[in-house]
Amino acid sequence: MKALPFPCIRPAQDRVLEALPAMGSILSGNDALRGALADGLMLKDPGAAYYVYECSGEPGRVTGVVAICPTSVLAGDKGDASADVAAAARAIAELKVQPRPVSLAYEASPVMDIILGAAKEGASLYAVTDPAGITHRAWEVKREDAVGAIRAMLDQAPEPALADDPAYAAALTGASQLLADETRAAGTYTGKEPFNFTVAVLFPAAQVSGAAPQVPTGLFTHQVARF
Repeated sequence: MKALPFPCIRPAQDRVLEALPAMGSILSGNDALRGALADGLMLKDPGAAYYVYECSGEPGRVTGVVAICPTSVLAGDKGDASADVAAAARAIAELKVQPRPVSLAYEASPVMDIILGAAKEGASLYAVTDPAGITHRAWEVKREDAVGAIRAMLDQAPEPALADDPAYAAALTGASQLLADETRAAGTYTGKEPFNFTVAVLFPAAQVSGAAPQVPTGLFTHQVARF
């Protein structure tokens, strides 16, 4: 499986409780997002990193890795072709930012559990509890040896399966196609553009059955084109 570290657009650590309830406004358009970045409410990491994400509450606790994967991992789940999905795809393409990671399930190794456990021994980047009583924690992993260890484990894992709303996956695929079509029409398509990747939270399949938890909108976003 190809799953890479990435430069994330996310809330400022000391303003996350202010930012998350305002995500509907912050992610309403490029001007609003630019304003949040200029204000320091949101930030874009200067370098690539993985993130360890933990969700705890009912029915238990699950831990995943936030990374970018080729959009082709969503190809097996086309979802539907409804007007709502098409509208969501256009909105993502116009914003040029993926608003939340798509949830995927993969076969994790015991070694990965050890690596992620070590990452969680450090201070968390975020620890917030939502109105439903679910606690979301996250840790940034950017040290070279830790990044290398996570990447090596993910490289060895088989392709993940969708563990999210198929309509959301279809919207992400549609947004990627819209941006690819625009770039091809401009004669500048290379295949390496950020819109060819989707930000995903990779949960061990043994920890999730059916639909996996969803990361709060705006906590980890991925810029898929320049705005």
